[in-house]
Amino acid sequence: MTVFGKAPARNQKSKIKNQKFSSGLTLIEVMLAVVILGIGSGVLLLATARCLAIITKSQRYSTAQRLIQQVGAEHPLTRSKVDAGVQSGTFDHGNGYRWEREIAVPEGENRKGLYTVRTRVSWSDRGRDSFEETVTWFYIPPEDEK
Repeated sequence: MTVFGKAPARNQKSKIKNQKFSSGLTLIEVMLAVVILGIGSGVLLLATARCLAIITKSQRYSTAQRLIQQVGAEHPLTRSKVDAGVQSGTFDHGNGYRWEREIAVPEGENRKGLYTVRTRVSWSDRGRDSFEETVTWFYIPPEDEK
């Protein structure tokens, strides 16, 4: 027969013992948590680096678009300046940007005074050449059509 005074004392002792051991984390749990945090931090760092690279690339292309407009403003096409051929140059404060404009008479078009104008801005970034280019049509009616 169990005496009510003795049995709970033994159970309480074993409960206290179990609580001591179960209240902390085991070494494997700590190691697993460190590995998960390390992998998560590494992935986050790689994602941040990739985002910064994309921002830099986007800035380069945006600058190239602005410089293409600058070429059109500084070297406008007029009746006297439209000749098939290639023009090129650099920018004063362009940080390594170069421009090239090719004016050509389109093949297969029977319209006199119609030209295709290809304007390209190129640059070198970490040893890799890149460019942004626009192609437009330019029409100057011949003198006899006025």
